[in-house]
Amino acid sequence: MAVGAVVQGQAPTVFTPLFEPQVRMAIWSRPSPMPPDALPPPDFTADCDGRWIATSGPAPEWLLQDIEGLAEIVAAISGYDAWRARWETVTRRACPRFHQDAVPVRLIVAYEGPGPEWAFAGEIGEDLDGRKIGTRRRVRTLHPGDVAVIKGAAPGWQAWPDLPVVLHRSPPAGRRTPRRVLTIDSAPA
Repeated sequence: MAVGAVVQGQAPTVFTPLFEPQVRMAIWSRPSPMPPDALPPPDFTADCDGRWIATSGPAPEWLLQDIEGLAEIVAAISGYDAWRARWETVTRRACPRFHQDAVPVRLIVAYEGPGPEWAFAGEIGEDLDGRKIGTRRRVRTLHPGDVAVIKGAAPGWQAWPDLPVVLHRSPPAGRRTPRRVLTIDSAPA
């Protein structure tokens, strides 16, 4: 199957190509599962050791179900049963510079507000702040609800040298325009 470094689709099967070394990111385009009338839950974390899930506080059932389903995707891709999820209300640009995470696999989804921005490292060069006009033209933004799974820079997960590297960063956010974001990282035992 010939695919590019980034694949996008309307179903969770879009993540299957991540088993191919040249695929660095997969995007599942879906609407946000956050009910329109739901009050956003407070920030919390959830950890799974492969058997049990422990949360740092209460969370609505719709979010716990979504986390479980998305964590299964992370576990299948990474080969690790353990994972850590973090739900946050973000009111500032948490990661303003383009980067690659130091984890094997990271899943990111914005339930409210813009999703992460991403670009190919070769397109932006050393402009990791994204300030140049040429760089800004190459930046793509995920929509609320879009689920991105990105291969990180952890040992054993680096791209082959001749394959494109995908970088990402947080979009702008503020108190009037908060983002509700979930990240799930695979956690090697």
